[in-house]
Amino acid sequence: MSTSTRLRLPRCRFLQTVVKSGLLAPDDIIDVFAQYDPEQIEAAEPLQIATILVRKKLLTKFQAMQLLQGKTQGFVLGQYKITQGLREDRVGLLFLAEDTESGATVSVKVLPTDRVSDDTVYRPFLNEARQASKVTHESVARVLDLGIWRDTHYVVTEHVAAPTLDKIVGENGPMSPNAAAQAIAQVAVGLMHAHAKGLMHRDIKPANIALFPSRKVKLLDLGLTHMLDNPWAKVTKRINLKEYAEEIAHIPPEQAWGCELDARSDIYSLGSTAYFLITGKHPFPGSAQEMMTDRQVKDIPRPSTIRAGIPVELDDIIRKMGAKDPVNRFQSAKDLVIALHPWLPVAEWQSISAEIGPKAEERKAPAAAPKPGFWGKLKSLFGR
Repeated sequence: MSTSTRLRLPRCRFLQTVVKSGLLAPDDIIDVFAQYDPEQIEAAEPLQIATILVRKKLLTKFQAMQLLQGKTQGFVLGQYKITQGLREDRVGLLFLAEDTESGATVSVKVLPTDRVSDDTVYRPFLNEARQASKVTHESVARVLDLGIWRDTHYVVTEHVAAPTLDKIVGENGPMSPNAAAQAIAQVAVGLMHAHAKGLMHRDIKPANIALFPSRKVKLLDLGLTHMLDNPWAKVTKRINLKEYAEEIAHIPPEQAWGCELDARSDIYSLGSTAYFLITGKHPFPGSAQEMMTDRQVKDIPRPSTIRAGIPVELDDIIRKMGAKDPVNRFQSAKDLVIALHPWLPVAEWQSISAEIGPKAEERKAPAAAPKPGFWGKLKSLFGR
């Protein structure tokens, strides 16, 4: 018989909380404290016990702090053990977790209850998330699993251990035009693969693009944005708040009109992101209401208007990506990749050349003009 089965679990409320959470089994705890006097353990402060378990790497600091507050639920979601809270965004709560079956570190996003209870939202989300799991490009963070654990709905994605572009610009200032273009070009390639499977992102922004020291990027949250509310579906006081403006600073103008979004909508958001990376500023500052009003009547400005030294070709590309009328933008991610190909690594360009076909200057003009977007319809109605 092992030592752990002969000894008992010390009478300690904190250790009982740990067991109830499911993070550690009684035998795990008994093995750790077998060397201590049981009376000392039972008399110890919870913080002392928690410190021992953290030092033994049996609990993370995040887990210990939650347990010290008396929380026992939400640490385990099926095979995933929550190890750290990362952030809350418009999709849900994001955690770092350990996949207990593979030992891999993953990201787990817990979905908002009000959204998953709406079948008109949840069913399309499930379909899109499953499609997103089939996108395996290196510039896109993979969707690994979908699950429900005791009425908690969650999505598991590849963990990306790199800072996002909003933090990089916030800490270091605007990026060089070439560095920004290299990042945007890689995202465009990832979008090309996603769009080819009928998937749109709908929430491209600096906070959803991670950048590694190697200059490689990862686009985050592909397939998860059906969980997002349309910010203009309901008029609330939030649209006048500066914080809300930050959340929606890069959405396309057609989204406010409730029009159907397409690949060109993602291209607009990527162009808005490119402007921010190069200038450190949003194309249309102000409250959410002000910025959305401005983008209805203006194209995204040229970055060169507030920063010198930007290559003319890049300046033109960003202006075209950010046209207020979708018809005047690049009509596909493939067209955008062709335009941005000078900023892609040579190896990557060669690997996708078969998918792209002839370069832009060698391609024939389309047989028919693109279908008018909502701006074309507005022009016909108002004569603008």
